[in-house]
Amino acid sequence: MNAVDGSSHVPQAGFASELEEELPSLLVLILDTSPLGWGAQSPAISLHEAVASLLIFINSHLALNHSNEVAVIASHTNCVKYLYPVPGEDYSKLVPKSTATSGTESSEEMITNVQSNGDNGTLNDASMYRQFRVVNESVMKQLELLLLGTSASDIEHNGKISDATLISGALSTSLAYINRLVGGVNDNGPKVRARIMVVSVCSDLASQYVPIMNCIFAAQKMKVPIDICKIGNDTVFLQQAADTTGGVYMHLEHPRGMIQYLMTAFLPDRALRKHLIIPTQSSIDFRAACFCHNRIVDIGYVCNICLSIYCQPPADGSCAICDTIFDPKELAELLKKPVVVTTTVPKNKTKKKKKKDSDATPTFAPAL
Repeated sequence: MNAVDGSSHVPQAGFASELEEELPSLLVLILDTSPLGWGAQSPAISLHEAVASLLIFINSHLALNHSNEVAVIASHTNCVKYLYPVPGEDYSKLVPKSTATSGTESSEEMITNVQSNGDNGTLNDASMYRQFRVVNESVMKQLELLLLGTSASDIEHNGKISDATLISGALSTSLAYINRLVGGVNDNGPKVRARIMVVSVCSDLASQYVPIMNCIFAAQKMKVPIDICKIGNDTVFLQQAADTTGGVYMHLEHPRGMIQYLMTAFLPDRALRKHLIIPTQSSIDFRAACFCHNRIVDIGYVCNICLSIYCQPPADGSCAICDTIFDPKELAELLKKPVVVTTTVPKNKTKKKKKKDSDATPTFAPAL
């Protein structure tokens, strides 16, 4: 019968493992909440529109499997905050209201209802799936509290206004959350496939080079892919994060269609991506940032002990990270400036013109 139905070409050994019970997926979403970053993108997309698209994406992730889980972390200018689940919050007490609406309200009306419901906070739609309602309420409520508590001094770094946020802190927090849920599970218990997704609008992350790279290597060791949804200018270190961990990096050329990018490129989890054609990066920038001035350098100097990167040799002759004293002779060679050698060109000497055969005086030989 194998010859008749053509099933002999199916690899039976791997096919049985794929038919096993689908493992639940844990999605940790990191949302960049930089006020200046979203303000710069406001002509194309606003934070309000992006959050509405992300809530649809989160609900779709939860709808794929009843055991799927999600966590939303805000990467702000001066702090990292859980939007869902909130530590200490008992979500089992949230019950739907008795009054129900038509169920056809838009995302803007849904957000307005969340803000007007007060602290007891349940969405004014009893027909919505309870898990969707709980997540949407918590994300919108905590995000509103975070933005209302932001002052002008919170967006200043070293006396300068910057759009940078604590992406490194959000990555470390998400890895700790994943390790707490997945790391302690024994081999006989349930397992969870975990992944991290970052929605970023900030442009400069050079000051966080070391902690970001540490998070990248930790995620690689934990086999946790990091997906990057980039709005605005590209970021070097987030490209490296997606490439090193096997995640997806996508720069949104048309942010208005953010929901389409999310549903097509970021919704499939790690198990399904091997069966799909996932968008890849055509070119990756592997440049690093120096430890002395936080500049992205093409060519730099590396300490042979701690591998610290410098854009120029240290003036005091020692490494700022491990205090290693460098050889003065080697530093002197590195600090030498190129010598410009000037060569004197001799004056053009008058060359004697060779007489051509046509200019020579004709001589006649006597005929014999």
